[in-house]
Amino acid sequence: MSVGSESGSPDSPPADSTTAPYVERGDIGYRQSLSSLQMQMIAIGGAVGVGLFLGLGDQLHSVGPGLVLSYAVVGVLVYLLMRALGEMSVYRPTTGAFVSYAREFVGPRFAHLTGWLYVTVAILVGIAEISAVGVYTAYWFPNAPEWLSALVALCLVFGSNILTVRAFGLIESVAAAIKVIAIVLFLVTGLLVVFLGGPFGWETEASVTNLWSGGFLPHGILPAIVVMQVVVFSFSAVEVTATAAGEAKDAAVALPKAVRGVVLRLGLFYIGSVLVLAMLLPTERYSGGESPFVTALASLNVPYLGGIMNVVVLSASLSGVNAALYATVRLLRNLAAHGSAPKWTVRMSGQGVPVGALWFVGVLYLAGAVLILFADAGSIFSLALGSASVCILLSWISIFVSHLRFSAQVRSGAIAPVSFRMPGTPYTNWCCLALLGVLVVSLLFDFSGDTGFYSLVVTMSLVAVHLATYEFVKRRVAREGLPDVTPV
Repeated sequence: MSVGSESGSPDSPPADSTTAPYVERGDIGYRQSLSSLQMQMIAIGGAVGVGLFLGLGDQLHSVGPGLVLSYAVVGVLVYLLMRALGEMSVYRPTTGAFVSYAREFVGPRFAHLTGWLYVTVAILVGIAEISAVGVYTAYWFPNAPEWLSALVALCLVFGSNILTVRAFGLIESVAAAIKVIAIVLFLVTGLLVVFLGGPFGWETEASVTNLWSGGFLPHGILPAIVVMQVVVFSFSAVEVTATAAGEAKDAAVALPKAVRGVVLRLGLFYIGSVLVLAMLLPTERYSGGESPFVTALASLNVPYLGGIMNVVVLSASLSGVNAALYATVRLLRNLAAHGSAPKWTVRMSGQGVPVGALWFVGVLYLAGAVLILFADAGSIFSLALGSASVCILLSWISIFVSHLRFSAQVRSGAIAPVSFRMPGTPYTNWCCLALLGVLVVSLLFDFSGDTGFYSLVVTMSLVAVHLATYEFVKRRVAREGLPDVTPV
């Protein structure tokens, strides 16, 4: 029985939920045309972006080579997160992803909070990615206004998303492939320089001893723990895989393959990049003002090499915000279908694109680009990064909470188990929730400045605002008879 609707509405789960999951209004109008390969590339495109290509430099500087431990721990967390999300997505593929599962297994208030927190995250991440474009283009045009390049980038990303999902999948796959090839070439080149630099006559500071000569953790273990909340940001948008499942040709087959492939590749790219960068140069040489890949390659004194890598990181930034925008507009439309967002954001185009939500988010991205008029791109990036990291932590917490309720129903027999399972549940859920809780608390011990503390305060304020707005949503749902889902 659904709340505020007749029994048997499109949003109502069937009486026997072991037979087939329900289909909700938020999925009506989409076209299932994404292939398994496109799903994998979209996920990689979202997760391999500004966090790796720009944020990694500041992290190496503040933590040292021991940063690889931070990425290894968060990598395990991401693996379990994707297995939890993947299991629920195989049970019921939906463009609403974890927002839809929060509504089904916990309740509409929790879904409203989860959805709007993630939309907030995506908007902040989008602003961070767009502002990073100004940092990259300053490499060639130091006197050009940073807002101009950000505006051009926004137009390109918006244009890609307003096309059919099939065209979007093709564009994002090509952009992600460029990043993958570039990272692989960088890793191979970096290892050749480290181990064969002398015989080839390259005069560099590269050496395996850079991993420990200045101290593996020169500032202690606490910075390695505190930085994990920023590392989480680096992996953000990996959840796009679950959103894309709602538009996949055969989600039950494509999704498990995409999850396994994405997690393996991301672990290799991130951990491999940290190790190679730490060996190429002493970590104190890196900074947040320039991509660490550009810094490392420029140190080789090979003409145009740094510039070529800057082209790659620029395309990576555009690809990251492209994937984030894709997921955000679909989650926002899912919220709108249940009365939690403006009515007009539910509007679909004839090509199956949620144009209402796309315009809504696009305008907010534009507002972020305008902010660059009043502050330098680096400041905007740091501010957006800190705030988005906290929201991501809370969004990931909501995914594990929803999966706990889902797995409890599987164990009770109310829901038939699927073949793609999260290992070790419910114990792994609780371990992941404990780690995420530690990372939230660690923000209070960020001694590099007040960014962590203020980010936490701002995010808690957002939680309070979103919870308060749900009271208006609840009245609207009751008044207009919008279908909602009773917790299982």
